[in-house]
Amino acid sequence: MHLLQEVIKQRKRKLNIEQWLLLAVRIAIPIVLALCLARPVLTALRSFGLGKTSLVMLLDDSFSMRAPSAEGSPAERARIDVGHMLEAQPKGSDAQVILAGGNARRLLDQSTSTLDVIPKKLAETANQAGPVKINDALQTAAASLSKATSGSRELAIVSDFQASDWQSAADGAALPALDTLLKQEPKPQVTFYRLASDLTENLSIASADLSALVVAQDQPIGIRVRIQNHGKRQWQDVAVHLEADGTRLRTSRVSLATEGEAVIGFTHAFKQVGDHSLAVRLEGDSFPDDNAFYLVVQVRNQLNVLLVDGSPSTEPLEGATDFLELALTPYQSASASLKDLIRTTKIEAKKLRETDFKGKEVVILADVDRVQGSRYNELEKFVKSGGGLIVFAGPHCDLDWYNRDFFRKGEGLLPASIKGMQRATSASMPARIQQQRLTHPSVIYFNDSRGGRLQDAEFQSWFELDLSGNPLAKPILQLDRGSPLIVEKAYGQGRILLASTTADAEWSNLPLQPFYVPLMQRLVTYLATQSTISAWDQVGAPLRIIFPKEQVGIEYTLTDPTGQSQVIKVKPEGDKSLLESKPISTPGIYKLTQNTSTKLLAYNLDPAESNLAPLSSDQIKALADRHQAAFVDSFDGWQKLDRTRRHGSELWQPFLMALLALLFFEVLLQQRIARG
Repeated sequence: MHLLQEVIKQRKRKLNIEQWLLLAVRIAIPIVLALCLARPVLTALRSFGLGKTSLVMLLDDSFSMRAPSAEGSPAERARIDVGHMLEAQPKGSDAQVILAGGNARRLLDQSTSTLDVIPKKLAETANQAGPVKINDALQTAAASLSKATSGSRELAIVSDFQASDWQSAADGAALPALDTLLKQEPKPQVTFYRLASDLTENLSIASADLSALVVAQDQPIGIRVRIQNHGKRQWQDVAVHLEADGTRLRTSRVSLATEGEAVIGFTHAFKQVGDHSLAVRLEGDSFPDDNAFYLVVQVRNQLNVLLVDGSPSTEPLEGATDFLELALTPYQSASASLKDLIRTTKIEAKKLRETDFKGKEVVILADVDRVQGSRYNELEKFVKSGGGLIVFAGPHCDLDWYNRDFFRKGEGLLPASIKGMQRATSASMPARIQQQRLTHPSVIYFNDSRGGRLQDAEFQSWFELDLSGNPLAKPILQLDRGSPLIVEKAYGQGRILLASTTADAEWSNLPLQPFYVPLMQRLVTYLATQSTISAWDQVGAPLRIIFPKEQVGIEYTLTDPTGQSQVIKVKPEGDKSLLESKPISTPGIYKLTQNTSTKLLAYNLDPAESNLAPLSSDQIKALADRHQAAFVDSFDGWQKLDRTRRHGSELWQPFLMALLALLFFEVLLQQRIARG
């Protein structure tokens, strides 16, 4: 009986423990259920002031972000979401915005902890229109992050991820600036934040090329307009308007196939000397920002050109400058009633005098053996003061003098030294002009084969030019044998062009080609007007004009297409002076005024931005994964991700598992107690 009493005491003690344990489990079940429904997160870091972050937002403000959408353009939504992102930052955090459209730039001089300043500043900042230069923008962002004071650093790349900007990176191209940024200590968190547009159809004017850079009064100028369809829809009878000096002149219509293009031409003649504006507009699509293209045409009385003939001849077309004279004055040569813009004066090289350069805009030396003494000094002064010089090679050139005195180790007028003569191996295998995308203003017209096929010219002989001795020399046209055909060099305020072949038909059939006339005229007008404003420039960059040093302090007024004006003062720039404006953000015709003198400027959008097709979500995710970054496409997604990064994961999932375990344990414990 004594032993039985001891067993009963032990069972009572065990039963009390199990009942207390059951009570504890039943009390814990509603507590854990409440915690599960509350979806708690770890917020202890905020309480101790350790949750503050240094946030840099790389904001795409390029032209494509302005594409309309049912929920608002990506640019509008981006500014709203940036405001929400800043509101969600812990107290004490600092932030900076890098604007990535065109040339990357900081919104503020430095990061700020007064976060409400950023949305106000963004509202006052105009969107740029240039494409995103990804690596440059990431470098600017990395520089801002490297100066961050908080231990937690974040980079949010907010963009529509337009394929034309990001495709190469999506295809595997390196982003060295991002790789460098990820090596910073402590390592920043990177998020790709996509804001998509639902606009897929878009028409744009890709280009509008002038037949001449400068024209004479009443001389017709041709405008070749290229229109692109960037969508899957076919367009019929799209209206295209031509405007001159703000007045609509005529309308033509074109049809465009799916993802196709159409080319349309206009002509117009101006009756007054001065700067005139031309604009081409199209109608039809819902995104009008890229439906216009602006140009400025310079109308002059005449350009004076001096032709210096190194091998004159009494026979027709046998002299070194005979073909040039025909090409530069075609109307006069044909006894036509139209007026030539260029007026030529031809002189033999042996009869050249110092006074012959006066009153000329361009001098052309064709197969001239040498220019020595005071004549060379006057020629050098002529170019330094803004004149243009074209040098055509030929069999009479004294190569020793050209390399020794004319080139003078890169310090003379000649853009390149001459190694020697090269010849085609056979008449059936001549050298030709290399086929490539032309970027120089004087030859960009020939990117379209309608302007003439440069590759049709055949070269049997040419001089091999060496550019290694002058880093300032740049090739304009190349031969397919790897040798430059035409090289350019700036000298003082003027420029020099060196051609490695003759201006006549002795070494090539270039003068016999139909494009010889427009090519020579464009080269001459480029040199004659190179110190003035070009036909058009792209938005995104500031207006920059170089003046002589004497112009320092003079004020100019720049008026934009909306009529708003800003005063710009000429500032010193080395041994010259510089007129520089703020970055141009709006396409259109601008007026630059100083006293009674007014010059027109034209600015256009970058045509690459008109193709609105974005990367797919899968492509952006793959790009983000490759760079250890996250991907979101909404503010809710970013907020959830940000909460996880800063405070840890939400705890409702483990609480749910604990609740299920407690319920199961309660059932088992209750059954055990019931069995006694």
